[in-house]
Amino acid sequence: MRVLIVADNALTAEGIRRELRHMPTFNVLGYVDGRFGCAAAIAQAAPELVVVDEMGTSQEHVLARVGEAREAVPNAKLVLLTSHMNPQWLGQASAAGIDAAVSKSLQSAGLGALERQVAAGNVFHAFVPAPQPVASDLQHAGLTERELEILLLVAAGASNARIAAKLWVSEQTVKFHLSNTYRKLGVRNRTEASHYAHVHRLVELDPAPAPRAA
Repeated sequence: MRVLIVADNALTAEGIRRELRHMPTFNVLGYVDGRFGCAAAIAQAAPELVVVDEMGTSQEHVLARVGEAREAVPNAKLVLLTSHMNPQWLGQASAAGIDAAVSKSLQSAGLGALERQVAAGNVFHAFVPAPQPVASDLQHAGLTERELEILLLVAAGASNARIAAKLWVSEQTVKFHLSNTYRKLGVRNRTEASHYAHVHRLVELDPAPAPRAA
């Protein structure tokens, strides 16, 4: 079975490869750098199993890599190696395209055997569905939950730096989501986006508005 690893550095990828070395049926093709878009590289390698490391990046970044892998090799099995086994995160990863998630706390000796069973279709786990946006007024615009969350913060006057700090993401990620939001809403900048949010009374969806200074 052709196996490809998605990781953010060669050292991590080598560690994963060593954990899979006990499986004689696995032919590890190598790894692609998950810090950047890698759909083309994954498609070219044509793996039957893709192991995506959680990497030292944001969850949005990991979900983007999972989505690229799923689109590049739709028939391959996708396994996520993660330190966070909470239902919400696994639900989001499942929606992005993974077939299974394996905790990094699993002893290395068992990783290869478990992934072989996943690849063979012998393991099934129904993750909790990822939460859906509660803003029915935004369904026509196709905003994601995170885009709505950032839009509400923009409408509250938060800067990109403050939003990034609050959501534990990079400013570049915030800019990426804002760009998508502007396009979907048909606005040109954060001022127009904020106006849109207020006109459509979306700010009322914020369950915990920031208190105003006296």
